[in-house]
Amino acid sequence: MFISQFFEPHDDHSATFAAIRAELRNAEGTALTALLKDLKPDYGQVWRDIALGYLGLLWSCASTVWLARMGVIGGVLAVAFGAAGVGFWIAYIQLFIHEGSHANLARTRKTSDLLCDLFVGWLIGSSVRKYRKVHFEHHRAFGTTGDAENTYFRALNGLFILKALTGWRVVEVLTARARLTAPKAKAGSSEGAGRDRLVLLGGVAAHLAILAALVLLGGWAAALAWVAGVGVVFPFLGALRQLLEHRSLEARGAVDYTQVDHGAYTRMFGTGLVARTFGAAGFNRHLLHHWEPSVSYTCFDALEDIFVGVGMGPALDARRTTYGAAFRALYNRR
Repeated sequence: MFISQFFEPHDDHSATFAAIRAELRNAEGTALTALLKDLKPDYGQVWRDIALGYLGLLWSCASTVWLARMGVIGGVLAVAFGAAGVGFWIAYIQLFIHEGSHANLARTRKTSDLLCDLFVGWLIGSSVRKYRKVHFEHHRAFGTTGDAENTYFRALNGLFILKALTGWRVVEVLTARARLTAPKAKAGSSEGAGRDRLVLLGGVAAHLAILAALVLLGGWAAALAWVAGVGVVFPFLGALRQLLEHRSLEARGAVDYTQVDHGAYTRMFGTGLVARTFGAAGFNRHLLHHWEPSVSYTCFDALEDIFVGVGMGPALDARRTTYGAAFRALYNRR
């Protein structure tokens, strides 16, 4: 069945795809489910992409240390330069916890979870197990008042930017997630809770060690750049990215979407360099993930071709844009 026969641009099926999934077939009559069976994660690509993030983070730190030690630019500019790079690359790397939540970092879920905690989770002090609970609830409650990943509930305006830059938005996110991930008394929960604490404490220790090293190598300017990157730039970029992915053009700033359903809305941002780094781990084509959550972002080229072949092209085209265009369309929208 070609869904384009009755597709309406206001509905991208990002919360209702399961209802039409079994009916979709290509021109030869092959079912969508059969077309997807050969899509397997490319673990080499995943780890190359993660390594790119660490190289970017290392370059940002090394450049900041050099600038601070050599006095090439003033201390304030060195801090701003370093914070921008550190925050951007941490935002990039931490997106791979999403890929880890779907166990796509290694062949077994146990190995994938361990690697995700070691190489991604420590940066934000969250185990993949804890994140998975929040993220799967996002899929279940997407577009409703029950969605815990709900930055898109807020209007994009000066107040949003101020909250994101001052850390207030982080407090709101953590408070909402704490309610969802609060441990429940049941058998077998202690091991998971222990792993959560270990990742958190390990992350704190790692950040403190990095700060000490930056002070020794480049002085306080380099250390302050790390603090600002972690505490200001990274949260701002994360909040902005999620809002641009899911905030509907029909949403209104005066409406409290914690009380009224916002509705599901997901954009496609292309495959250019900016889109693939700001929206790493497949977030630049997030609508594909909401249709097929179990498929790795490393398969998105093939997955998009398959969706076009079963008639979902109009739905994809209706959501294609750029991050800049989405920002301009949403900023101060009434």
